[in-house]
Amino acid sequence: MRTLAAAVVAVWLAQPLSAADWPRFQGPNGDGTSPETGLLREWPKDGPRAVWRAKIKQGWGCPVVAGDDVYLGWTEEVRGEQEAIVCLDAKTGAERWRHGYEVGPYWKRNIGWAAGGYRSTPCVAGKYVYGLGAVGHLVCLDRATGKVVWGQNLWDEWNPSGEKGYSFSPVVEDGRLILWYSDGAWPVPPKGKEKAEKKHFVLCRALDPDTGKLIWEFKEPHLPSARMGEGQTPAVAAFGGEKCVVVCGNCDVKAIRVADGKQVWKYASVRPDGRGTTIPTPLVLRDHIVNIPDSDVSHVLRVNRDKPDEPAAVVWKKDLDTYTAVHQFRHRDGYLYGFAGTLRGDSEKAAGDSVLSYACIELTTGKVMWTKRGFKSGNSHIEADGLLFVRSYQTLRLIAATPTGYSLKGEVHTHDVWQTPRSLTDIVMPVLSRGRLYVRTPDELICYQVAAQ
Repeated sequence: MRTLAAAVVAVWLAQPLSAADWPRFQGPNGDGTSPETGLLREWPKDGPRAVWRAKIKQGWGCPVVAGDDVYLGWTEEVRGEQEAIVCLDAKTGAERWRHGYEVGPYWKRNIGWAAGGYRSTPCVAGKYVYGLGAVGHLVCLDRATGKVVWGQNLWDEWNPSGEKGYSFSPVVEDGRLILWYSDGAWPVPPKGKEKAEKKHFVLCRALDPDTGKLIWEFKEPHLPSARMGEGQTPAVAAFGGEKCVVVCGNCDVKAIRVADGKQVWKYASVRPDGRGTTIPTPLVLRDHIVNIPDSDVSHVLRVNRDKPDEPAAVVWKKDLDTYTAVHQFRHRDGYLYGFAGTLRGDSEKAAGDSVLSYACIELTTGKVMWTKRGFKSGNSHIEADGLLFVRSYQTLRLIAATPTGYSLKGEVHTHDVWQTPRSLTDIVMPVLSRGRLYVRTPDELICYQVAAQ
């Protein structure tokens, strides 16, 4: 009995105190944080233990984890003629199944930075996994087998607004598969009318997750003064007690009701000649919304979400010198942690040569508590248990989420691949589930053990 009891205690101590799936873009809370606890507070000199490494193909989408399964999308080769959704064993990295499909060369659809590959993150809901490819191939697959339940090509009806193709990630909420096409999508013209004037729209759609049939559509004309934008994945939050997706479109922060697609709240927070939609998901923190717009400056709004008819206000607006932001701030105990500086995306090399700072900012005042320079060439991060897992230039760092100063708790070199734009795979945020951290490199998915033992 003593031997059995000791074994049970040993197994219990080897597990994180709490564990969670990471089923969609930005994790279980949709904000880049995880509720997991019991994580290593410091790493050994050589970094956390690598449990396994699996060979993969190129992509800029994050893996997602549900139970013992890891799902991710990739492009089979640089021309982008075939994509795949793949399921790996979370314990070993072994491939369980792969669903591949032909898409035709990316260059025929004017997909910029094509060598970066597949660029959205799958979403797991119930018994299905949903994936969206760079040229609009939306598929619903059986989680257990990888067999196609239904599929459609969004590009048959709508062209994305920019050169990045389809780069937002699908979200499932309350029986709705939400697709935020972003600001500036335009309908595919009928045959014979290809030269007709393009009419651009802010577009959001909800499909039946089981069949792919359209449930509702939110559409409004694109604001002519604003620049177009693409790639934002919506946040989810309640306004007036009704669940909504929160997006940035037509220079507004908007709340669109999940049940029927009606707009229930908006606030014009971006200057009229700014970009209608930018990449980072709005960060909703009770009555504060953090927005990082392109062609404008970072700001925090205050809104009474219980009474969204009451006037909203800008709490603070601060120029953090962010030219092209990729990831939203992460929040912990009233403070925001994230990247500040100029990440220029005019070319792959320019983005790869950029050097940013990591910063801590007080949520309610915008006061910068501390900054640390030296985060280069692709950046991403998540937060859990008061710890920040931060990627930059082939390096993974563990940083304490504290406003008192920059506190490095460990780091590890993850890979050596340097080939633009594959080197920018560091923009793929790490993913945490059941005490294991998954890091995507250009040719491997690495699983690190980060739970205390």
